[in-house]
This record gives sequence, structure tokens and C-alpha cells, in this order.
Amino acid sequence: MSTSKHVVLIHGTWGDGDSLADARREFEARGYRVHTPTLRYHDLPIDEGSDKIASLSVRDYADDVVALVDSLESPPLIIGHSLGGLVAQLVAARTSHAGLIAATPAPARGIFAMYPGTLRIFGPHYLRWRPWAKPLYPVSWKIFRRYVTNRTDEGLARELYDALVTDSGRVYCEMAFWFLDREKATAVDFAAVANPVLAIGARRDRTVNRRVARATAKRYRNGTYIEIPASDHLVFHGEALPVTMARIDEWMVQNGVLADA
Repeated sequence: MSTSKHVVLIHGTWGDGDSLADARREFEARGYRVHTPTLRYHDLPIDEGSDKIASLSVRDYADDVVALVDSLESPPLIIGHSLGGLVAQLVAARTSHAGLIAATPAPARGIFAMYPGTLRIFGPHYLRWRPWAKPLYPVSWKIFRRYVTNRTDEGLARELYDALVTDSGRVYCEMAFWFLDREKATAVDFAAVANPVLAIGARRDRTVNRRVARATAKRYRNGTYIEIPASDHLVFHGEALPVTMARIDEWMVQNGVLADA
């Protein structure tokens, strides 16, 4: 398979480019050239990066990934997990690409997402004074274990938790209070995405309810929804990964994504 077939993997909240290392290896084993960008300032330690990250918009994240996609010699398959799933949609609407995968995606403008688990994780941030100007710190290990990695091996969950950094409070306000955002930062131009779209939900996901992925798929003219039955939010990790990859392989073949001409 030609190395000119590109895959762009976009990590989620509190992560960095290495967060999806296992998925990167799976795509590389299939012969693709894989890019795992680190969202702006997420490569910095918590103490150093928090103030810089706090007021970033999701548009800033998307702008950086658009620049990467535009630099490639051929249209890539764009994949995003969680917050990265929203970023991936924003990027796909602005670039030439081979297809789009939004895995357990954060909600685009107009998609309801305030389910109990989501509120338990992120609700306390909104109770802070001027939350849009504050960094979004990782939750406690107890919350992370119960609501994010509830089906993930504890050793892997701890490894992932120890690598978390802060994220943007503004981004989370743009998503939660989209109806107050005059800039419409989380508005995706769904009509601009004509290529195949796969939205992945997880039945045991307590972070982003699977209904969000289902609603996301319905927004696209060529959208497909699949569900990973035994997975929590981390469909690209642990025992869920081979199941997720098998479903992605099927979807790619069925839709001719990155297929030989």
C-alpha cells in the first residue's frame, strides 16, 4: 500500500499526540502513513500550559489541523476521538479528504449532549467564575475511573490518567453553551462533507452518550453509525481497539475509502 495514503488521528480532551499511539500502530500496520498531531499547547506540562490553553477556541484547534491536512500530498482519512471527533468534523468541512471518522465525538452545535455522566465529569467546571477563561483541569482519578475508563483495564487506565494535561475552558463553554456563542465556534458545515462519514458510539460510554454519535451520523448525507457493544469512552484502547478497527476496516471497504484506484 502506498505511503501516500494518509491518516490523521486527532486526540481528545486532556490528551496529546501520543494518546492514540495504539490506534496509530494499527493503521500503520495496514500500510498507512499516520499523523497524530498534538493540539495547541497540549505538549506542555500542566503548570506551563494551563494559562495558554485556557482561552483557546475549538477553532484554534481546527485551524492547526487544517494546516496539517492541507500540507499533505493527498487527501487523508480524518479521524478524531472525543473532542478530537468534533475537531475532525470542523476540519473535514474545510479541507479535501478521503473520509471522516468521529469516534465517541463531542457534540457539534445543536446536538444535545448534557447527559448525566457528561455533567458529572464537566459540570463542576461550569460552576467556576468565568469558566470560559479558566483551564479545564483533569478530573480526579475516582471520576476518571468511574466515568471515562469504566470498562478499561485499570493498569491501562492509570497509565493514561498519569499522562493527562489541561484543556481549554473556553472550548467546553463553546460546546455546552453553543446557543450563547455568537461566533458559532462548534457549528459544522455538514453539507460541505460529501465523502463517507462514520460515527462511532460506545454502549458503555459514560463520558459522551452514544446518542451523540448517532445524532452526528444523521447530520451527514453519507453518514453511518456503528456501536462498540462492550466499550467505554476509549474505543481506541485495550480490548475495544481490535473490535473498533475491524468495524472501521469493514466501513472503509464498503465505502472505498483510501482504496486503490
